[in-house]
Amino acid sequence: MTKKAPMPTLRLCDIGERIGLIIVWKSGVVYSNQTGGLACFLSKQEGVFVPIGEGLLNQDELLWEHFTGSKWFGACMDGIDEETADYIDEVLEQNIETSCVKVDRSRLGKSHEAWIYVKIMDDPNSEERRIIKGFDGCRAILTWDNSELP
Repeated sequence: MTKKAPMPTLRLCDIGERIGLIIVWKSGVVYSNQTGGLACFLSKQEGVFVPIGEGLLNQDELLWEHFTGSKWFGACMDGIDEETADYIDEVLEQNIETSCVKVDRSRLGKSHEAWIYVKIMDDPNSEERRIIKGFDGCRAILTWDNSELP
């Protein structure tokens, strides 16, 4: 039996502060990121990486502040709750690039800081302005720079 060669991997944590979506897709490329706040998990997913958040709203800063603030203290490593999912949906809704992205409520227990399972929803009203086209109904992961506070 021949051993399958590992897929090429791009480490997002090595390219600096970057918020984006890893759209789950058979691409032959795996994206990894340091996640989980203080836990410093190395999470990975095969897919397509789409940088987001270059609009008027600094989404990565808002998410970083939420996960390092008084609720999570940089220690969100074992799932998120409905309140946090609602907050993330609000942050995503405020940017035309991500208004079609919603937290996947069936995967709250697997989401954690800098690694949030989401779905790309159908939004025909914004189709002309979206950078993400043709992925309606796909699953994705919202990821950003992990806090790893001391």
